[in-house]
Amino acid sequence: MKEQFLDEQDPQSDNKIISSLLIYTEEDGSIYFSCDWSDVNEAQMSIGTMLYKLKEGGLVEEIMENLKSRCVLEDRAEDYEKILTLYNSLKILKDSTSEVSKDEVVIKPLEATTF
Repeated sequence: MKEQFLDEQDPQSDNKIISSLLIYTEEDGSIYFSCDWSDVNEAQMSIGTMLYKLKEGGLVEEIMENLKSRCVLEDRAEDYEKILTLYNSLKILKDSTSEVSKDEVVIKPLEATTF
């Protein structure tokens, strides 16, 4: 993954940014996002592709690998471990709550008459 920011393009790249998704967190923990795209035909498709890759295509894993590399290079491995621990804990919490919230009948209709 090439790490890029709107105001700081890769100097080796001649490509123009046609879409962007910025996700940020404020001090109170609120998470916000900003999404923008240009008028070229491919821009809307690129946003759709980006969102798909975030959800289904492994982009989050690619971002995590990039973070790990950067943290190791910048002697911030402890920061990465904290990020990874929280990320994995939130995944486990989501998985455990989704199992509980499945639509399961608590009492089977035939057993309801035995009370």
